[in-house]
Amino acid sequence: MFCSHCGVKASGNFCFQCGKRLHGDAEVVTAEEDSPVPAAIAWELDPSYENVVAVKEVRAVIASHAKQACPGLSAEQFFDMADKIVPVGVSYSGLAAIAQPLWASWGVRTGKERTELLPLPIGVAIARTMCTLARNKQNVEGVEQHSDGCTIAAELPSSVWAMKGELKVRLVQHEHGTQVTAATNIPGQAFDWGKSIRCLGVLFTELQTDLGLPQLKAA
Repeated sequence: MFCSHCGVKASGNFCFQCGKRLHGDAEVVTAEEDSPVPAAIAWELDPSYENVVAVKEVRAVIASHAKQACPGLSAEQFFDMADKIVPVGVSYSGLAAIAQPLWASWGVRTGKERTELLPLPIGVAIARTMCTLARNKQNVEGVEQHSDGCTIAAELPSSVWAMKGELKVRLVQHEHGTQVTAATNIPGQAFDWGKSIRCLGVLFTELQTDLGLPQLKAA
């Protein structure tokens, strides 16, 4: 399907380029729903995900990061290469496709969690989160809105270190900044060889850079 807002070809629940909700062919989208929503307060201070990603300048920066993202080698591609190099009669990629859901059904999983209080307004934290997700090809799969912020669920892409998982980022507005809690979950795998730690490290490092977003106005 195509995003009705920016026109890019996308899949899932949210557009990877502009962050807007995707609509199926049978859904009716009103002009009010699909138009940028003027925020009642400055977007930098707004805890609403929808309002922040509706800002034209923010959408443009998110889109630029999405276009520059470089795909890495997935676990599936790695196993396909191994099958061709060393044929052993059993497909590694086929075995992995069966093993992950089987182990997941037995409760096997791995993941890490990290929490930090960052000196950022909630709207800026939301915008930077969307930028870092876009530049690392972590497609947004769902957003839960709260009165004090939001929770963004994104895909943790498969890599040579681990199969596909999920990254959840909870952003909570505080008087002196934004509390960010990020957690990875990789089902069906007991070890990820440091992938979760590296993922969270990149996320929190990039959250502390402006990522090309409009500069904060002095108070």
